[in-house]
Amino acid sequence: MAGSRMSRRQMLASLGVAGVASVGLVYGRELETHASVVESVYFKPKKSLSLPEAVLRFEDVMNLIGFEGEYAGQQISLNQYRPGTGTGGGLLYWDPAIPKAAHNGGTVMSPTASWDGTAPGLPSFLNGSGETNPTGSGCWVRLQDRENEFRPESFGAVGAGNEQTVIQSVLDAARAWSVQHAGRRPIIGFDKVYTVNGVQVYDGFVLLGPGGLKRDDGTIPSSSVASSSVILGNGIKDIDIFGLIVDGNDRLQGVMSDPAYRQGNNAGALGYQNIYIIGKFANADPDMGTIRIHNCRIVNSPGNGIVVNNHSQASLTGNHIERCGKNGIYLAQTHGFNTSVTGNYIRECGFVYGGGIGIAHAHVNASGNIIVGCYEYGILISSTGVGARWNTDIAVSSNNIRGVKRLLLDNSGNPEAFKTSSLGVGIGYTQVFVTRASTRLNVAIVGNSIQGAEGSGIACLGAAYNAAFLPYGIAVSGNSVMLCGGAGLNVRYVRGIACTGNMVTANFFADIYIDDVSGSIASNTVVCKYPVADRVIHNGIKYEAKKRHLSSGGTQPGLNADCWTAVQTSETLPEWHMDEVYAPAIRPSTYGIYSVYRPNGSAVSGKRNDLLLESNHLEGADHSNRISNVNLVRKLVGGSTPTELPFRAGDRMYDDNPVSGGREGRICIAKGVDTAAAAWGGGQAVTAGERRINAGKLYEAAQAGTTGNAAPSHTAGNASDGAVVWSFIDTVAVFEEFGRIGV
Repeated sequence: MAGSRMSRRQMLASLGVAGVASVGLVYGRELETHASVVESVYFKPKKSLSLPEAVLRFEDVMNLIGFEGEYAGQQISLNQYRPGTGTGGGLLYWDPAIPKAAHNGGTVMSPTASWDGTAPGLPSFLNGSGETNPTGSGCWVRLQDRENEFRPESFGAVGAGNEQTVIQSVLDAARAWSVQHAGRRPIIGFDKVYTVNGVQVYDGFVLLGPGGLKRDDGTIPSSSVASSSVILGNGIKDIDIFGLIVDGNDRLQGVMSDPAYRQGNNAGALGYQNIYIIGKFANADPDMGTIRIHNCRIVNSPGNGIVVNNHSQASLTGNHIERCGKNGIYLAQTHGFNTSVTGNYIRECGFVYGGGIGIAHAHVNASGNIIVGCYEYGILISSTGVGARWNTDIAVSSNNIRGVKRLLLDNSGNPEAFKTSSLGVGIGYTQVFVTRASTRLNVAIVGNSIQGAEGSGIACLGAAYNAAFLPYGIAVSGNSVMLCGGAGLNVRYVRGIACTGNMVTANFFADIYIDDVSGSIASNTVVCKYPVADRVIHNGIKYEAKKRHLSSGGTQPGLNADCWTAVQTSETLPEWHMDEVYAPAIRPSTYGIYSVYRPNGSAVSGKRNDLLLESNHLEGADHSNRISNVNLVRKLVGGSTPTELPFRAGDRMYDDNPVSGGREGRICIAKGVDTAAAAWGGGQAVTAGERRINAGKLYEAAQAGTTGNAAPSHTAGNASDGAVVWSFIDTVAVFEEFGRIGV
């Protein structure tokens, strides 16, 4: 047709009256450009283009096929891409030099490509399968203010039915354009929500809402990552996703209940994510650029909402994430020190296994997130295998975590089953297995508010069976933890922890539970009692909570009699509202501070005698709970051997195996160290580090030798007994037995 072109007058004459419906005249004016904030960053607007006095107007792409331009730069107006859609139109200009092989059906159109006008035939048209002159040149080029902008409607997408191949064609066209323009970043703008099965996104892409992508209702994910991710970036770098909707389809939640999909770990089923981004190398290319996912709505993922794996740095900010089968956000091996997860709202994630945010072997700052009603945990930091050497420099701060759901409505369980659980926690650190002595952690859990976790509020759990590689370098401070089903703070098999300045209130088993720990548990405020039941007003009626529950549409007063009872009261009450944990008047915590000491050899982790417990403020204890007016309770595992731990007056130790006719435990009546050391005497052979008692004071030999005749009596520093130098340790604690057990 290039050899027999019509003039404009000939073409109009040949069309006759019928042609008026498909081709007309439009009078031009100067195009206007209005750059938004995002556009000013990513787009480089072309100068305003003046149209000729009149351009041809085509109703849709079907009418354009077969019409070649008369001269370079000739412009036409396309009313819409497909009949009856009203979208995908715009201005095009003729470029006789562009090869027809460059046709992509959206921004570049060859008039000699064929299309039958149907939706099923569109993918073939987009990839140029019906090109009748494949070696020729001459194409219509979409005229845009921003040449790096690609929109699905410009390729015939209408937001109805499965448009997988169309959306992928848009992405492929954007990639080809980027390659031709030395890696310049293409912009993909989504104004509608398009249904897909899984699409491939490439390096350097910018994806913009307010629309987005949704999985096909009828497609069950396979085990392939590529086939089942809604957005997949494998080996991707430099990607921005702003304001996008990604809907994994709520019908797939039922699919994920099948045991075949319940893989029982954080990552699990990596093919089922809404957004999945992975770096190029196992140890992360240092030049991976930046991943930014901001202000998106991520819902109904059968797996994780967002996965960033093996990448150098990422910024996940201000996203709304709901109803994900595993984690709302999962980060693994993000080795860059600029990875941040901030200001996200995460709700009801983990219905298969998981929770709000999962972090594994990663450098992360997770702060200011709101996490509501997740199933296994709010935030979990895990360390497994050799990768534990990367699990360093993690800050979890100022997060608000409410109602970890696991058995939230059922308080009938044995508290012993909750106290050591790593699940049902607000914030957890767990070290499953570590194989490198070089492991360092530097984990800070600071200033978080946690309410209503079914297990523990904050749990720091080391690997009890691997003594050589216990975690260390953990700070837990300034947190508020209340109304949890297990322990408020649960610290086990950890060394080098500083747990200070926390407010821990009315947690079911214990407010602070400590088992085989070295470090400092100091200056915490423990309030065992929460005496006032939650009362609210709803629709003019006053209600009192009957059981602990996270409020939702299904638990609102007047609707759920199991959660609320109407009350007569004259007090002024707050209005009921969603996403709060409500509780009835409950008994005080079973224990305020519960500390387990394991003598040497009774646990693989070995003897730990460097735990500092002091200056903790305890209030609200009840005589019925055996800790009235005491600072600390320790439980001795394996007998009543002295512990070499410091005690204060009022501290109690309970025997783990009391016998009929014996005593329940011992209470300290004079502060000092609980020790089994022998009394000092002259002429005794001692080794370096051996301890002796004299006049109620405990001393340790600084060297080996035979003792002299001047008994040590100093209360600080070192002094000689005439032969051996002794270091003052502390006074010796004095105990009395209590609690005779009836025969």
